[in-house]
Amino acid sequence: MFQLAIIIRLLAFVIFVACVYGGNALFVHLEHRKTKFLWKLAFVTLYSIFLLLVTYVVWLVFYFGLNA
Repeated sequence: MFQLAIIIRLLAFVIFVACVYGGNALFVHLEHRKTKFLWKLAFVTLYSIFLLLVTYVVWLVFYFGLNA
């Protein structure tokens, strides 16, 4: 059971890191395409909210996983 908890925590961390790097890559792609400023602003705003939610999910997995 302990190994499963470690695997779940590592998987949550890998997903979080993939989301961060994926968002950065997408933003660089938008920069190279000369996308309008409003689209960039909307993307950064929505992506920041998404990362905030992912951060809380990862935190909850670690918090409840360590205190179980």
